[in-house]
Amino acid sequence: MGQINPKKPNFTKIKLINLFLVVLIVVSGGFYLVGMNNIVVKGFELQKLKHQVEVLANENQEISAHKVALESYYNIDSKLRDLNMVTIDRIEYLTAPEEVIAKR
Repeated sequence: MGQINPKKPNFTKIKLINLFLVVLIVVSGGFYLVGMNNIVVKGFELQKLKHQVEVLANENQEISAHKVALESYYNIDSKLRDLNMVTIDRIEYLTAPEEVIAKR
């Protein structure tokens, strides 16, 4: 009655091994899904940041072009005319006597 038949496999051990393998596969699949989700999210964030870099580069180029336009001679000359300044006809420089100039 208490004898173990060596030809008959122990089904409880096989069931435990199968259960362990199923749990291992499910847990591995969960880690895989979480990892793939992180990769996809980082890909979307990278696309968003690349688009932002492109927009900022275009904006920088427009600002630089606007700066050059504001610094142009024509623009400065027209603004000087609007200030109603007097034109310079003759320039006189002051000369200082040698006693006033500091010497070492």
